[in-house]
Amino acid sequence: MEDEIIRRVAELDAESTEVAEEAQHALIALGPSVLEPLIAAAPALNPFGQLCAIEVFTALADPRPAGILIGMLGSESATVRQWAAEALAELGVRRAVPCLRQAYDAFLRRGEAPDDSEGEGLRRALTELGARETVLPPRSAALRGSGGALDGLWPVEHLPEVIRDLADHGQAVLYFQIWELTPDGGRRGGGGPGIDWDVDLDRPWPETVASCRDWALLAAEAVDVAPDRVVTISWIDVTDLRVDGPQEARAVG
Repeated sequence: MEDEIIRRVAELDAESTEVAEEAQHALIALGPSVLEPLIAAAPALNPFGQLCAIEVFTALADPRPAGILIGMLGSESATVRQWAAEALAELGVRRAVPCLRQAYDAFLRRGEAPDDSEGEGLRRALTELGARETVLPPRSAALRGSGGALDGLWPVEHLPEVIRDLADHGQAVLYFQIWELTPDGGRRGGGGPGIDWDVDLDRPWPETVASCRDWALLAAEAVDVAPDRVVTISWIDVTDLRVDGPQEARAVG
């Protein structure tokens, strides 16, 4: 088995993504015995190989790769940084919080758009590890579904009200995603807002919030309402734009 593990780890660095993905699935099937060789090899893998390694680490749900995942927060690849952050959150690595904050500060300094995937991943990781509190107004919380496939989702009929409520509490809506509930209790993607909007961070925060609200409401007008359609919403607080400061947002309600 040792020889197979070494061979499969090496295949993660293959030029063919199909070969790398096949090796990823094989390593997961081999179980925890692959972790030490994979941890040792991961820093030298190409970015796609590192993404495959991250998938193995999260699938095996073992905290041993925490150190290498923290190191990946400094990768030149934005996707590797994002996936590493999300993996640290999934594995519950609380000691990664200072490095996650540093990674998010670096993200802000680069002037990336707040709705960039890396920013979303870093904020989500900080939230899940207890280092950031999402501002969720009471009314929006009351409208959100709970239990089963509805957990944490809003029926699309409430979308305009939630957008207005978030804005009234100083939250800038970045985008929303429509989902369709499936008979087996799952969900499938039903499309985005149809239009994108930029977040102008050079404007006073209240103006940014109002602009995002107006664009989001315009996009919401085109959303078809149906009993099996729900929505997830992404938004940020002004404290999410703070560099070298606490990333916790204030509590509302």
